[in-house]
Amino acid sequence: MAKEGKIITIIGATGQQGGSVARSLLQNPDFHVRCITRDSSSVKAQQLKKLGAEIVEGDGNDPNLMATALHGSWGIFINNGYMLTPAVQQGKYEDDFGNIILRSAAEAKVPHVVFSSQPSAHDLSGGQFCTPVLDAKAWGENWGRACPAFQTFTPIMASWYFQNFFIPSFVEEFGGFPWNKDAEGYLTLRLPPLGGNEEVPWICVDEDFGDLVHGIFLNPARWNKRTVQAVGDILSYGMLTTVFADGKPKRNLFGGRTDPNIVTKQKARYIPYNNPADMPADRPYLQESRQVFAFYHTRDGELFGNGITENTTAGTLKRAAFQAKGRKGREILMSAREWFEKNFLESTAFERVGRSGPIVRGSTDE
Repeated sequence: MAKEGKIITIIGATGQQGGSVARSLLQNPDFHVRCITRDSSSVKAQQLKKLGAEIVEGDGNDPNLMATALHGSWGIFINNGYMLTPAVQQGKYEDDFGNIILRSAAEAKVPHVVFSSQPSAHDLSGGQFCTPVLDAKAWGENWGRACPAFQTFTPIMASWYFQNFFIPSFVEEFGGFPWNKDAEGYLTLRLPPLGGNEEVPWICVDEDFGDLVHGIFLNPARWNKRTVQAVGDILSYGMLTTVFADGKPKRNLFGGRTDPNIVTKQKARYIPYNNPADMPADRPYLQESRQVFAFYHTRDGELFGNGITENTTAGTLKRAAFQAKGRKGREILMSAREWFEKNFLESTAFERVGRSGPIVRGSTDE
């Protein structure tokens, strides 16, 4: 394959974040997309290859492989995916997969890095909370910011994925919404409050996340060391269930009338736990989730550690990517209402699954 354009290497290209990044960048002829994967024969890897991506098979933990794979790269997107190894869980965050890749990128002198990060609950709380799921990413961000080998380093922090509602374990552990009714016939979402104004950030990772990373790579100096909140829509858990059940009025494009738009005609509600400690946690990762929610609550619901939740930045990046792709796809971020309409209208989603319960769409990794 002849390599034309700036080479951007994607770590985790068959996952949700990396796949979205790859698909967006592949629509821009100024970039050559190189995807690193452990299994080049996988369905997702082959799909990316058909779209024009260069597929390189190998283990990112192998420094010799990474030296070859990263050769000539102008940019790299890294998502560590949070490896559940005992060492990482015990705080040895330098052994996290994504952070190993980050050091390889520095050794290969890759000039521009976009790194999927999260705030450090441990550092921001003065050691009150232990949350490896957040802190491992924050360790890599701190290392990358300080690394002189990079010309630019941009951390991007993901919101709650709309796609989580297709993961059975997520649905079951948080009340059953939007698939499984409770004893009273409601699709109930049960989560602790975030604190503050309860402004919960959401994103359609398939449609939007990749465009935000694309936008950063269009002008990396502009976003150097600027934490980017990957936020598509902002609404509380309660409003999310309301939108799912009732939708919002919208204009009828054919008749010009304003007609009510019912998304699912399902009864849905949000019942909060009084505090994070009340959330059931019979599994280790749910115990860590308690810590994460408690951390959010102490920050008055500011999930990203750098100020209030906002999607103005994401909107700017989305529009830039839209232009760079030749004005293809969506120019604006996807709202919760639009996502539910697309995936949960009775004529589509419920028929596909035969009303039998949750289904899994895509990968459960990040």
